[in-house]
Amino acid sequence: MSLTIEWVNRISHWNTTLWQMCYEQLESFELTGFVTQKQLTPEQALNNKFHPMPVGTPWGKKWQYGWFKADIVLPEKAAGRRIVMRMNPAEKLLDPGECLVCSNGKIIGSYSYARPELTLTRNGIPGDKFSILVEAYAGHGPLVMGGGPIRYGHESVPEVRKPQATVGVSGFGIWREQVYQLALDFSTLFELRNRLDQDSLRVSEIDQGLKDVTMLIDLEFKEPEMLETINLGRERLRPLLACVNGSTAPTLFAFGHAHIDIAWLWPMSVTERKIACTISNQLSLMEEYPEYRYLQSQPQLYVMLKNRYPNLYERFKQALLNGRVIPDGAMWVEADTIITGGESLIRQIIYAKQFFQEEFSIAMDVMWLPDVFGFSGSLPQILINSGISLFTTTKIAWTYHGGDPFPYNTFFWEGIDGTAIPAHIFSDYNSPTRPGDLLDRWETRLQKDGINSILVAFGWGDGGGVRPVITWNSWRDLKIWKVYQE
Repeated sequence: MSLTIEWVNRISHWNTTLWQMCYEQLESFELTGFVTQKQLTPEQALNNKFHPMPVGTPWGKKWQYGWFKADIVLPEKAAGRRIVMRMNPAEKLLDPGECLVCSNGKIIGSYSYARPELTLTRNGIPGDKFSILVEAYAGHGPLVMGGGPIRYGHESVPEVRKPQATVGVSGFGIWREQVYQLALDFSTLFELRNRLDQDSLRVSEIDQGLKDVTMLIDLEFKEPEMLETINLGRERLRPLLACVNGSTAPTLFAFGHAHIDIAWLWPMSVTERKIACTISNQLSLMEEYPEYRYLQSQPQLYVMLKNRYPNLYERFKQALLNGRVIPDGAMWVEADTIITGGESLIRQIIYAKQFFQEEFSIAMDVMWLPDVFGFSGSLPQILINSGISLFTTTKIAWTYHGGDPFPYNTFFWEGIDGTAIPAHIFSDYNSPTRPGDLLDRWETRLQKDGINSILVAFGWGDGGGVRPVITWNSWRDLKIWKVYQE
């Protein structure tokens, strides 16, 4: 181990400070708004009366929505800079609130626990004005899952009797992309070295590079000089990121994904908002990262987006036709396969395949069922005879309370009639993309022999989508991933 405790502390401090310096607030702003239980379009919301809702204002009973607006005018300091907005109209104890955001009449993304900033412009012009409109969901009460028997007279889900949200601080400021990229590079190498053999040459070289960066960069300089040192730091780390693994390293096929439960702990109207929140974020990521690919399943979600947010759907459809979106999941919804019957399952597949064919001219042949708790023994027969050639899931890998582990990741699943279909089980459908998370994916695989690759669906499910924490260039240089494009 080449890092003493003093060096570990120093590098940790530098790492924290780099992330803090990505954003510099220029101004805060107050919100006006109103609360309703109706599902409104932005046009309908703007016809309502907005009242001042300063920081600390409580709002939002069960099932309620808050609509908020503000006008932002860029100051002189914004000239030529990337400007992002941090809003917090729904500050809550457990979740900052899921908010769909429009700027100058266009949906630009959503806020959630996974995405705290939204870009207003990449080239600020003093005097430019942005009219912001936000739809926030207050929530439906405490998140209650599982648990034991409910005693007589006790509520299984406690009723909400007070406002669940308060208005937090909102502001906008400069996004330092160079600092962000160095923070990504620095964190990637620091976290990677913490998972490798501490006596290896690789760790020794990474440690020396991290130490050098803390001597090269000076975060106390004024902005132009500080950014020059940031570039020196990135150059120092570049060869370390360009190192390749050995020829026996596994291949991780990575793609963005946001698994969304169509019916779970919220009304259907909230599901409609969730797909809009997710897709708006995906489109912004595709714009920024040309190599990024995102998988979206379940035609029901496509239809919800098309019906309630037609403009957003058209942008999404174009991205799909341009090869940026992986349409998948040959069932109308990701259905349970144990409780229902064969006719219902076949109908799910027929309608899903018909939708993808008519809407996008795509013949769907992959059964994507990551979050289903059981699989009928007749499913291989149903899939093969419905024109499905591949099956994949994750749930079989989850032995919740120490059950017998399934022995394979990649195999042929033979049904009760002898029909077999190629199958792949990967370990999770949500996760960040830090080195430790990727190593966990590989190390927790079911099959230890005869396998050299796995799928890695990364991102956040049930609202907000994915926020990458490693640059695509860094991933490519590390040689530990491939974008799933076929």
